[in-house]
Amino acid sequence: MHDNFFRNPGLGQQSDAWLDREDLKVSPGGEFDVGIIPAVVRRRCIAQHGELIQGQLQDHNQRCHRFLISLPCDSLCSTVTFAPVFGERLTVEPVHKMKICKVVELTLEKLGFSQLGGTIHVESNITEGKGYGSSTADCVAGALAAAAAVDRNLTEEEVAEVVVAAEIASDNLMFSRAVLFAHREGVVLEELGPCLPRLEVLGIDTDMGGRVNTLDFAPATYDRHQLDRFEALVAGVRRAIRDRDLALLGRMATSSAVINEQFLPKPMFSDLHRLAQCVNALGIAVAHSGTVMSFLFDPSDSSLEVKMEQVCRELDLLGITNVLRFHT
Repeated sequence: MHDNFFRNPGLGQQSDAWLDREDLKVSPGGEFDVGIIPAVVRRRCIAQHGELIQGQLQDHNQRCHRFLISLPCDSLCSTVTFAPVFGERLTVEPVHKMKICKVVELTLEKLGFSQLGGTIHVESNITEGKGYGSSTADCVAGALAAAAAVDRNLTEEEVAEVVVAAEIASDNLMFSRAVLFAHREGVVLEELGPCLPRLEVLGIDTDMGGRVNTLDFAPATYDRHQLDRFEALVAGVRRAIRDRDLALLGRMATSSAVINEQFLPKPMFSDLHRLAQCVNALGIAVAHSGTVMSFLFDPSDSSLEVKMEQVCRELDLLGITNVLRFHT
């Protein structure tokens, strides 16, 4: 195992790179003895488009840890407004987004404001159950809003802690840097670099009518060969991020997608994989517990637009017309 495995330094203040936070004009709520006047605040978190890789590793003590690296997508986001009121219970709109109530409650308890309640309003353009990380985006924005409402800051590691406690399994959208994230433990297994390399991405939904509930979807049970393969994948990703090697990163993402076919097959996966190879894309990435899939490209490729157009034409022939283009 690499020497950096489990290195987990604190960062202090949150970065804006992924979270894209936005303040509102403050308004007073109930006043506390400590002199804090809770304020109405808004925070925002972007989504993902599946994962670059996801799997399982063993540490030096032979303990298994499930991990992932999200593929960030800033075309989709969740915005949370928290209006705190002392002595009232927490409520959320839309009412089904109960995980965000839990994360706000946990955040306030962590910061010593357990008697603070209020209303939480979520605005999101992220479709649920597809692999976009909708609930993680909600919860990250909610944790940041709860902390800001009482004039506190959370480190990225602290956000991860409360989000995983609320969600059970989380994506790593709270991190501005590239990390290997244990998504069921809420800890960073390894620091991979200050950021992911820039990728041009064409995203699709392989099953428009399908939905996957992550907690209803049983975690994959990997065999020895697959566990060994994940060791090689992480080593490849580590090197790809260090050297900004997009071709290697694309191959590692594709390998992870191929392994995942055994556990959550995507409609037309073979055709889509072959299409990526035909246009000489860097590779493909999938939602390992969702329906979305991505074609990965080098943004400096002089043939990028030609390749994009070719993929879109072939997707149209396969009946896939709804595509999302973005970059990391």
